[in-house]
Amino acid sequence: MAVVILAALAATATYAAPLDLPRTAKVEMVVVKTREDVRAGKTMRNSAETRYDKTIEAKGEGYRVTLKPTATKLPISGPEAAKVEAALGGLMNRTMVYVADESLAPSSIEDWPGLVAEIRKSMTTLASGDKDVAKNLDAAISMFANMSPEQAAGLLLKEDGFLSIPINVELEPGKPATAEDLMPSPLGGSPIKTRTALVVQKVDTARGVATLRWTQTLDPESLRASMAQMVQAMMARMGPEANKPEAKTMFEKMSFDHTSACDYEVDIKSGLTTKADCEAKIKLTDPATGETGGRNEYWAITQTLKN
Repeated sequence: MAVVILAALAATATYAAPLDLPRTAKVEMVVVKTREDVRAGKTMRNSAETRYDKTIEAKGEGYRVTLKPTATKLPISGPEAAKVEAALGGLMNRTMVYVADESLAPSSIEDWPGLVAEIRKSMTTLASGDKDVAKNLDAAISMFANMSPEQAAGLLLKEDGFLSIPINVELEPGKPATAEDLMPSPLGGSPIKTRTALVVQKVDTARGVATLRWTQTLDPESLRASMAQMVQAMMARMGPEANKPEAKTMFEKMSFDHTSACDYEVDIKSGLTTKADCEAKIKLTDPATGETGGRNEYWAITQTLKN
C-alpha cells in the first residue's frame, strides 16, 4: 500500500528542474537544420550541420553566452560549396556573444554593428558576378542594419531560443502551461495572436531526464482579422479592378497557417535542455494560382555539459 501511495504522490508532484550550472559552464552544441521548400507541387530539401563550443557565464540576474562554431557541413558540395565557403567563411566561423535572461533566452547580441559589417562583407563577396543577386543586396543588408541588437537576437538565435523554452519552469504533470503572444504577419496585415502550450510528459528519475512538449498555433479569429486587413489593403491598391468577380474569387482562395512544436529532454540535475527536436511549418495558398506551397523547417539540437 505504501508503495502505491508514494507512486501516486510522485505522479502528481509539481515538476521543476531549476537551472543550476557552474559559474562558467562549457557546453558542446550540435545543430542539424533541415529545410523543405514546397512550390508548385515540388519539394526542395536541404540540410546543414553546425557544431559549437558554447560558454555560459553567470552575469547579474542572467547570463553572457559565447557561441563559437567549430565545424560546419553545408547543404551543397563540389565547386559551389567551395565558392560559398570562400565567401561566407568569416561569417560562418565568427564567434557570437549574446546576453541571455535567467532561462538562457537570448535578449541582445553584443557588437551587433560588427556582425552586420561581416554580413555585408560576406554577402557582397557571394553576390559578385551575379547581377540578379546584387540587385537585392542593398535591401537585404539594410534589413539587418536597421535591426536593434534585441531584434537581431530573436532572428539569428532561433535555436538558442527554442532551447530556453523548457528551462526554469514549474509544471504539474499532464497540465499544460499556456500563454498568448503576437507575431508579425508575413503577409502584411495586423500582428497575429499565437497560442503556446508547454507540458511535461514524463520524468525519468532513473535517467535523470524529463521530457516535455511545446506547441505554438495561430489564433483563428486573430488570423482572420489580419488576413481581412491585408486583403483590404490589396483591394485599395487595385482600385476598381478589385470589384471584378475574378478578383474576389482570387482573394477567397488566399490562406495562411503557421505552426511550431518542440519535443525536449531536460537534464534534471543541471536544468539544461540536452535535446530538442523542433519544427516550424508555414503553409500559404497563392491567390493568383490557387496553388498551396510553403516551408517546413526542422531542427535536431543536442547540448552536452562538459564540466
